[in-house]
Amino acid sequence: MDAVFRYHIPEIHPLAVHFPIALLLAAALAALVWMGWGAPFWRRVTWLLATLGMAGAFFAWFTGDSMEEQAEGVPIVDELVDLHEQMALYALIAAILASAALGLLTWMGRAGQSESSRFAGINPDRLPYRLGAGFLVLVSAALVAWAGHIGATMVWGVSG
Repeated sequence: MDAVFRYHIPEIHPLAVHFPIALLLAAALAALVWMGWGAPFWRRVTWLLATLGMAGAFFAWFTGDSMEEQAEGVPIVDELVDLHEQMALYALIAAILASAALGLLTWMGRAGQSESSRFAGINPDRLPYRLGAGFLVLVSAALVAWAGHIGATMVWGVSG
C-alpha cells in the first residue's frame, strides 16, 4: 500500500478523460430509453448526464495540452495526437449541442404548461423531438468513445 503513495500522476488528463466517456455513454443509454418510452423523467436524466458529460469534456479538453507536451517525441503520440484532439473537439461540440437541445426542450416543456405562454401545448417528449435530441446525444457518445479509443491507442497501442 505504501508504494501507491510513493508515486504521483504528473498529469490530470488521464484521470479527467474518464468522466466524459462514462457520463456521455450513460447519457446515450438514457437517451435510448427516452427515445423509446418518451417519459419526461428520462429526458431530464438524459439532460443531466449529457450536461455533466459536457462539463467533463471541457475539463478533459483543457487538460490535454500539457499531456501533449509531455508526450512529444513518442512516435505513436506524434502520429495520432492531432486526430485525437480533433475527435475530442467534435465530441465536445456534439455534447454542447445535445445539452443545449435537451435544456431547450425542458424549458419549452415548463413554459408550455402555462396557457398564456407561446409554447402552450408543446410536448417536448413527442417523437420528433426525442429523435432529434437523442441523435445528438448518441453522436456525442460515439465521438467521445472514438476519441477515447484513439487516446487509449496512443497509450497502450503496439505496432502489429
